[in-house]
Amino acid sequence: MKTILMKKLALFTALFCAVGAVQAQITVSGTVSDASGPLPGANIVVKGTTNGTQTDFDGNYTLNDVPEDAVIVFSYIGYKNNEVPVDGRTTINVTLREDAQALDEVVVVGYGTMRKSDVTGSISVAKGEDLVKNQQFSALDNLRGKVSGVNIYSNSGQPGAYQSRVVIRGLSTINSSSTPLYVVDGVVMEDFGLVNPNDIESMEVLKDASATAIYGARGANGVILVTTKRGKKSEGLAITYQSSVSLSSPARYMDVLNAQEWTDAFMIGLENENKYMGYDWPLDRSYWFSDREFFDENGNPLYDTDWQREATRTALSHNHQVGIQSRGEKSSVGAFLNYTDQQGVVNNTYSKRVNAKVAFDADPTDWLSTSINLMVNHTWGRYTPETGGGQDARRTMIEMLPWMPVRDSDGNYTTSASTTMADGFGFEGMSNPVMILEKQKRMNYNTQIFGNAALTFHLADGLDLKTQYGVDSHNITYRGYSSIDLNNLSMPNGWAEVQHTNTFYWQEETYLTYNKTFDKHRINAMAGLSWQERKYNYDRSYTEGFSDDFFEWFNLGAGTTPDAPDSDFNRWAMNSYFLRLAYTFNDKYSATLTGRYDGSSKFGDNNKYAFFPSAGLAWNISQEDFLADSNLISKLKLHTSYGVTGNSEIDPYQSLALVDSGTQLQDGTRVPWSYINTIENPDLKWEKTAQFDIGVDLGLFENRLNLEASFYHKKTTDLLLETPLPTSTGFSFFYKNIGSVANRGLDIMVNAYPVQTEDFTWNTTLNMNYNKNEILQLGENNEDIELNNWVGGSNSILRVGENLSSFFGYRRLGVYTEEDFENGDITRDQIGRAKRTSEKEIIGKGMPDWTGSFINTFSYKNFDLTVDMQFVWGVETMQQFYHPAYDRFGITNGLSNILYDAYDGTNPNTMQQAIYLTNSGHAGQDTTVDSSWIADGSYLRANLIQLGYTFPSEKSATLGLSQLRLYMNVNNAFVVTSSDFNGYDPEATSQGSTNKFGQNMAFYSYPRARTWTLGVNVTF
Repeated sequence: MKTILMKKLALFTALFCAVGAVQAQITVSGTVSDASGPLPGANIVVKGTTNGTQTDFDGNYTLNDVPEDAVIVFSYIGYKNNEVPVDGRTTINVTLREDAQALDEVVVVGYGTMRKSDVTGSISVAKGEDLVKNQQFSALDNLRGKVSGVNIYSNSGQPGAYQSRVVIRGLSTINSSSTPLYVVDGVVMEDFGLVNPNDIESMEVLKDASATAIYGARGANGVILVTTKRGKKSEGLAITYQSSVSLSSPARYMDVLNAQEWTDAFMIGLENENKYMGYDWPLDRSYWFSDREFFDENGNPLYDTDWQREATRTALSHNHQVGIQSRGEKSSVGAFLNYTDQQGVVNNTYSKRVNAKVAFDADPTDWLSTSINLMVNHTWGRYTPETGGGQDARRTMIEMLPWMPVRDSDGNYTTSASTTMADGFGFEGMSNPVMILEKQKRMNYNTQIFGNAALTFHLADGLDLKTQYGVDSHNITYRGYSSIDLNNLSMPNGWAEVQHTNTFYWQEETYLTYNKTFDKHRINAMAGLSWQERKYNYDRSYTEGFSDDFFEWFNLGAGTTPDAPDSDFNRWAMNSYFLRLAYTFNDKYSATLTGRYDGSSKFGDNNKYAFFPSAGLAWNISQEDFLADSNLISKLKLHTSYGVTGNSEIDPYQSLALVDSGTQLQDGTRVPWSYINTIENPDLKWEKTAQFDIGVDLGLFENRLNLEASFYHKKTTDLLLETPLPTSTGFSFFYKNIGSVANRGLDIMVNAYPVQTEDFTWNTTLNMNYNKNEILQLGENNEDIELNNWVGGSNSILRVGENLSSFFGYRRLGVYTEEDFENGDITRDQIGRAKRTSEKEIIGKGMPDWTGSFINTFSYKNFDLTVDMQFVWGVETMQQFYHPAYDRFGITNGLSNILYDAYDGTNPNTMQQAIYLTNSGHAGQDTTVDSSWIADGSYLRANLIQLGYTFPSEKSATLGLSQLRLYMNVNNAFVVTSSDFNGYDPEATSQGSTNKFGQNMAFYSYPRARTWTLGVNVTF
């Protein structure tokens, strides 16, 4: 009986345990990510079993049949494994940390990839998920502060109108382009600003010669390699949708005189002229301000118009992206569609984009792989000019008289001629900015077709032959019309203009790659050849003489005074041969040799070809036995390189004697003319940049603290300069290789994880870049070259021993005072006038000493917060708007400082002149370029503040979604500037996006926006 009872008890116990075991099986889900975002394809396995799964495209996973007391192992190539006890939880989110010893095959280099540990050059990487946080129209604006050694100047706040300027490791040229080379999916791209940021997977910036020499004659300004998204990385299908809506408004307004202040300042000007100049003006306001439509009987203004607010708005923008990615056993496809509508904060300005991209990859056989990539961008937009000194809206929104309303009593737009006082006062001719922004239309259209097709033949183990054909085609149209009513712009005839620009670039490249590991030896070799060609076509039609605004540009024949039609064409071609050999021994010692032999049609017959070599060395010290057991140092690598790259980015035909031709009227008939306008130079050759680089990569405390630092010294020789010729030759200049420039600097990137727990992670990145630029030689006699002529002559200068972006003007010493007159130093009529040096000198520079960013990302459970601060230090801004906004008061409006800082007899230490009126018959103001225009251009900007929330997987699943994320941004939340800066933003230029020497020279600029964004990311 006892035995039977014991057997029943044992059976009951076994059944109970079995039932308990079954009950303990649960389903665990969550997200696997790194510091930058989700990790697709990460492995999740129950420790000690074969029960496992992988994360999807967005880093999400679901693992069934998991014991409550099990341990789950999370792993991913290049990252440290993370073992997490389940403890009965159904949601486990994990952040993996990079493994310095395992993180190898992640760096894209020219014509291939290399293990990160094997790289001997200086390469910085930005991931796509970091770039799209800002939700800017241009990927370049999103790249700001993300990589070291790269300065990105977002000189315009106007959507799509002017591309950001990019300078890598300093400015190294005078007459050639300073723009880096953009290579997108292996194909050179001309206008990278058109690329949809949502399509980008990663961006690698090649900075030193070891990295850039593989691009030879086009690598001197640095190279930016862009990898776009393709098919899904693991088998299956993923559909994504990203959308955002933004509200933008001007972040800052210039402080100008209101209507009452304007009349007060005018009366002070009269008093000064009576007191110091011997005039006898009446001081009765009603005498001067007599137009009763705008002033009362006492001469007080009836209107007070803030033209900046009238000409700007709160702009609504939106962005939508759909992505479909799939992968089968032997092929993958990615299809992406984007629509972006970015409205500008200035009335009637905007930029819109429709973008479509398809990528297809397949392995039809074991010996062949194929890939096709096609991108179509169509952008269109309306803009207002930001260059020149004309009476465009960006100028009149500051200078238009504040006591005039937008429309007069008859409902017509006001201009400076709308008052009966206009003739007597001699106001500057201008239309109000609201009128200009409505009645002047400038439209840009650009359709880009970009893509490539490639075949890769797998010839043997580790040996591949790849041949690739790529194209970049642009069809650009500009249409403009300016109304017959716009005073001092197009009145009374109006004008209409249509321009067409077509460019077609193609390249064909074929190269062998060999990657093999033999015991302790690793070889990465590549050799190939390339052909490239670009054709450019341009035509322009322009006419004036319209009777009304009906036709605009749609009927140029309605204009009675057309210009002669204009057209242009050019072509250049290149042929190149290149190779690279990288060798690593025992994961410790690496060497890279690179060479490229380039030939270009742009250069003289005697110098068509040139060779550009480089060599790099690296020592992975952390792999040495004496650091094997170190608890402090987890990664330590030294690298150095030296090499030569070139700059071929000049216009074609500069080595040839060019013929200028056209027509002219003779006896009422057009007859042709032509003449030789340049001298040939068969010895014209490439600019060459020799660069030395030495750097260190350091990881401490299992890579929770990381440092990447590099010192570089670049010397550019054979600068292409326009050499003046004696007038007796009949020519003004010819191109010649004379001159030299040096750049020295530091790139520093510090990344740390101060806090990293299961629920909370804090990642911080400090990026700092220092550059010193110096002109070493300018021709045989080192003569100065003066540039950017404007008020007071040249505003910039190139001088040996100085920075390439030096400002040139007089030094303002103060103002002449009543005490100076009493001491007999000046005459009475000089009181209140500017006191300056007798000779012009260098008064500042537009390129900074230091730039950088301080980016912090905080993650708490499903919440994340990003704070991106950016800074610039050691730079000046030339406020060219001081000329009209200070020194032409009376015929225009100006800055409020006119009233409050001007010399008045009680402030002898002020730098601002006394108020003298520039109206007809008055004293006039003393105006020229001087140091009073210069302000400290340093700033601290809150570039991005973003708060996001990612819904738990189980909550997303209830909605039929794989992932759901909401976020809110504020871009350009605030900017801290110096007190002497009075513009919209210290980082600006009115000299055009291609003027290398006009950085931080602003006449008037487009207001920079502060933007609030609400966005959602969905994965189905």
